Amino acid sequence: MIRRAVVLTCLVSTVGAARPPATLADLQALASQKAWAELLERAEDVPAATRTDSWRNLVTDAATAEVEAATPTDEEPFAAARKARTLGQRYAFLAKATPYTAARDASAVKGLERCLAQEGRDCVETYQQLAVGTGPESALKAARLVRQGRFAYVAMPLFAMAVGERKDSGVCKDEALGETVLAALDLPVADARAAEAKKVAFERCWVALGAKLKAATVGGSAYFLENTCQPMRARKALTELQDDLCKDAGL
Repeated sequence: MIRRAVVLTCLVSTVGAARPPATLADLQALASQKAWAELLERAEDVPAATRTDSWRNLVTDAATAEVEAATPTDEEPFAAARKARTLGQRYAFLAKATPYTAARDASAVKGLERCLAQEGRDCVETYQQLAVGTGPESALKAARLVRQGRFAYVAMPLFAMAVGERKDSGVCKDEALGETVLAALDLPVADARAAEAKKVAFERCWVALGAKLKAATVGGSAYFLENTCQPMRARKALTELQDDLCKDAGL
């Protein structure tokens, strides 16, 4: 047993001696060879105190290349997006690196497109999990993908992502968003998509959607009235006829 331990110790020592901790120059050499996976594997060998902008740029280049090179499959359409998330969690500064975030956002949209084409399960939910922090343009593109050929309300979570916390953003004027909000307001109050539609309609996009909401109140379903009467009344946006319709519905 003692001899075995000595042998193992020697082997470990030999491996350690064969590959000393990487320096910035080593990472630069790996980058010149486009050895991105090895660069990312060894990047953290560089002491934290000497991780300069040059070091961050090398990691950004490597992470971006690795995400772009990841190959989605029918079994895992979100393979590239998952790699992007893993790298983003490992290197927090990547969230502010434009080349990486562009690759990350594009990989999530491509994964969603492939998942939807296969009529896979939980495509929207998986996209939401992997696209945290995505930009509004990317989220809007994803929402439009979901909107095509499906009930409009299915895309509501992604349109809500595209709008985000911004008030009266350009996304609010998107025609498909307006259709989706109206469809989601026709869902039961307890449905999360109805809640998202109310937030978008009355807190974020009222200027763009107010007229459509007013017009839809006449002839609206019981669910639609239940979702809209109170916030419309709070905004003093109901006509006398519309207010009577809400009162007749006990709202």
